[in-house]
Amino acid sequence: MGLPGGPLPAGAGRRLPGADRIGSAARDRPGALPAPEIAKGKGTVKDDPRTKDLPASLLRALLAVVDTRNFSRAARELGTTQPAVSLQIRRLEKLVGATLLERTTRSVEPTETALRLLPIARELLRLQTIVLTRMDAPALSGEVRLGADESVALGLGLIETVRDFAHAWPQVELQLRIDDSEALHEGFAQGGFDLLLEHADAATGGATVVSRERLLWYGRAMPATENAPWPVIAPPRGGALRRRSDAALAGSTARHRVVFEAPSLAMCIEAARRGLGIVALPADVGRAHALDRSPARGLPALGATTVLLRQRADIGEAAVALRNALRQASAVRRTRGRPRGPDR
Repeated sequence: MGLPGGPLPAGAGRRLPGADRIGSAARDRPGALPAPEIAKGKGTVKDDPRTKDLPASLLRALLAVVDTRNFSRAARELGTTQPAVSLQIRRLEKLVGATLLERTTRSVEPTETALRLLPIARELLRLQTIVLTRMDAPALSGEVRLGADESVALGLGLIETVRDFAHAWPQVELQLRIDDSEALHEGFAQGGFDLLLEHADAATGGATVVSRERLLWYGRAMPATENAPWPVIAPPRGGALRRRSDAALAGSTARHRVVFEAPSLAMCIEAARRGLGIVALPADVGRAHALDRSPARGLPALGATTVLLRQRADIGEAAVALRNALRQASAVRRTRGRPRGPDR
């Protein structure tokens, strides 16, 4: 044998018998990862997906454009410029090797590739938020009891916000109860909730306003004939949506009749989806369930509804943190997807 750094022994440069079979077996064994094809001009290590990163800023830009359906509005939401957002989208398209947005003079629509990427992007950003939240804040523990009416729970963001909070702070015993307005107020008065979210006509009793949403008519059902009444789905009794719907229709000259009534707003939404009638809903609920806006010709405008937050005077740190997370999530949603057109 030669000394280290010296000449190789005779035969050292020749392939050993069976070397090809050994290499093939190693490549074919269960669980073996394919090596990047860098020989014979087939590519470089840079082409291997395992060596690529998807920057969070690019994913955030894609989500903003898809949520707003507009590059300029997405730029305002992200605090940047429209050319910068366009550049981020082009960079992301180059990384994934596919077109993500179909641009027209009036709108921006996600491609099939983008629709596959969107849930992954949301999950990655959600996990990043959880990591940063836990790194920057002291550990939370204790119990938080949150009550919400069904119309708030069926809107955009509540379930997701509560889920993310629970994942970020697993030591917190978090309870979410969905119920009608009367039961929620009774439970809150008896100390059964730390926080309470509900739709209401105005702030009362020390409650704070979290957001305001337009009330609109949703559903694809139409009158059977020109002179036939509008088929109306009545929201559950006792809630703010039922009061507003009944009051608007009572003061209207539009012909209508109630064709469906249920104790669950989710059942009313499903009836509207299937074309049975039209129903009055907050805009965020209609968007969350991808319902068609009704043309509502001749029907009264419904105005806006308010989401109120009530809290006990002696809530702990965990309840304060959840309250702040709910407010922040609501503020983000207010910048996205505003419905256009008349308030009907």
